[in-house]
Amino acid sequence: MNSLQVWSQTVRPRTLPAAVGPVLLGQVLVVEGHFSWITATLCVICALALQIAVNLANDLFDGLSGVDQADRLGPTRALQSGLLNVGQLRLGLILALGVAVATGLWLILFGHWLLWLLGALAVLAVLGYSGGRRPYANRALGEVAVWLFFGPVAVLGSMLAHRSPIGLDAILASALVGLPVAAILVVNNLRDRQGDARAGKHTLAVRIGPRNTRLLFTGLLVVPVLFAPPGGQPGWTWLPWVALLVGAVVLSREAAIRDGLALNPLLGWTAMFSLLFALWLAVRYGNILL
Repeated sequence: MNSLQVWSQTVRPRTLPAAVGPVLLGQVLVVEGHFSWITATLCVICALALQIAVNLANDLFDGLSGVDQADRLGPTRALQSGLLNVGQLRLGLILALGVAVATGLWLILFGHWLLWLLGALAVLAVLGYSGGRRPYANRALGEVAVWLFFGPVAVLGSMLAHRSPIGLDAILASALVGLPVAAILVVNNLRDRQGDARAGKHTLAVRIGPRNTRLLFTGLLVVPVLFAPPGGQPGWTWLPWVALLVGAVVLSREAAIRDGLALNPLLGWTAMFSLLFALWLAVRYGNILL
């Protein structure tokens, strides 16, 4: 592969819809009179940069720690396979974090002061997931962190960037939208559980076993859809809601019958489901397209 192909693979493009969906939902929930297109654009850029940064950090730190071995079942990792060296990955990580920090500083300067705290926590989360002496991914906290940062932090943080008031509907939507995103990591850790266990990486899948991990995956897809029915929206809105519910059941079935390498396609499918669910929440709670 040439350099462009290597980097396009290393940033893991299939995970990017998961970063965009919650932020788009946050823009839709901004109260009228507070919305800014510049702020909205910077929110999306910042979210994408943070997602790319965490992907590069995971490739770098898991390669250095020995978690990624030649027999890993997931997509090729750049450091472990020799496609990129440590210096190149570190540079890529610095550049991605640089874009995230630059856009984040603009949002902080013109947004709510709480963004200082959320921004600092986001950078620490990127580096602490698989880096440092005690990565929180090794302590079965990865799914919780994904839900937090791709749910409440992404949605409510986007609204704070616009200095928008936050209502109960926005809080509920932010809690729901992060659950399918966490399901992506559940699939990843289900696939890698045996290699992770050998490397001493005690993810949630390693701790609770494959059966309970598959049940968790089902819950993270089905439960949020059930908690967000159309309500008082027009009759046609039942169609996308039912389609999402069917999609959640189908993905859960695939997770139940697949294992190992066969789980890889499920990562992209679940990421796309998370984006579609975020768009549904934008219709349900943002009253768009009505």
